[in-house]
Amino acid sequence: MSEQKTMARAEIQGRITTEPKLTRRTTDHVAVCRFKVATEAGPASSPVVKEIWVLGDPRIRPSEDLPVKVHNKLGIGCLVFVPGVEHQTMRKVRGVRFPVTVLKAEDVKLREWPQAGGGA
Repeated sequence: MSEQKTMARAEIQGRITTEPKLTRRTTDHVAVCRFKVATEAGPASSPVVKEIWVLGDPRIRPSEDLPVKVHNKLGIGCLVFVPGVEHQTMRKVRGVRFPVTVLKAEDVKLREWPQAGGGA
């Protein structure tokens, strides 16, 4: 029996809240950059936070690959625009598995550098 996966196109704009981390998938050795973005939706005391995955392309030279560029150039506080497709994956914490929705980015566009003085 085949498993049907649901996907939704999405565009997220918000500020990066975690330092982008660069890893490699063990199955195909593709670079992956992961970070979180807080959107302007929701109250300021509880913004919507989305997990972003930027997957690399094995055909592209590593220094030119999007995950490497994001990791090297962007950081906490940058305002970014990220189009992509939302996917649901499973995560395990302390032995408990639960679903997590992530946005697999097609691109990451810098809209604004962090404001000086840390104020938003």
